[in-house]
Amino acid sequence: MQQLYYEMSILAKAVNFKNLSAAALHVGLSQPQLSRIIAKIEDELKIVLLDRSAKRKSGWTAVAFQLSEIFEKSIRRLETELQGISNNQMVGELHIGTLEGLSDFAMNTCRQCFKEVGVSKITLDIFDLNELEANFLSGNLDLIFTSKSPGRQKFKYLTELGFQKLELIETNKNYAVLSTFEYGRANKKELERFPHIFVSNSLSVRRSWLSETGGTGHLPTEAKRGKAKDAEPVLMIGSELLNPVLWENITEAISE
Repeated sequence: MQQLYYEMSILAKAVNFKNLSAAALHVGLSQPQLSRIIAKIEDELKIVLLDRSAKRKSGWTAVAFQLSEIFEKSIRRLETELQGISNNQMVGELHIGTLEGLSDFAMNTCRQCFKEVGVSKITLDIFDLNELEANFLSGNLDLIFTSKSPGRQKFKYLTELGFQKLELIETNKNYAVLSTFEYGRANKKELERFPHIFVSNSLSVRRSWLSETGGTGHLPTEAKRGKAKDAEPVLMIGSELLNPVLWENITEAISE
């Protein structure tokens, strides 16, 4: 049997979504790429991971969930062994991703990581929600700031930092102004009442459009500490492979 570590790591992420097409949106791969990876595992292990009896959207078999659980248990055992080696090592670099509306929280964390935690280099990138989830679930980001927990899995490193509300702007009914995430989730029939649809993954661009041209859309208010009713949470989530001591140091530093 050939080495299947990469393919198994993709499967472990993919089974958190109900079918292949939904998984492809979140694991950072196209559906054909993901399909080839699943087919390779099936061929190597002589098992069936996808129930292909449904013509449009194939679902996962019980074997797929069992195999994913076995892989994740083995990874957790490996992580435990590695943590014993790495706990006392200085972490030199972090790659952080954030939604644009939460950049203040992210930058404050970067400052604290430099001053209090001892990190020497941080890369901070802004993504829309779909890109943020895909990059995090693919292992490209160590830490993210978001309003929604990616996928259905429970994360070991997750803390709620505050809240943010979405404000409806209705200054011009000729334009629907949406983020790429909002457009992907929008009811297309409801959008038909707008002569024009403006979509951008940049919050600053959407804010400028609504201010200068007008339109109908939602803008997030300033993110604040604490909790509030009818508000989106501000979440900080760390990668499963993040050093536990580093996570503890970061959470302590930003809570001061």
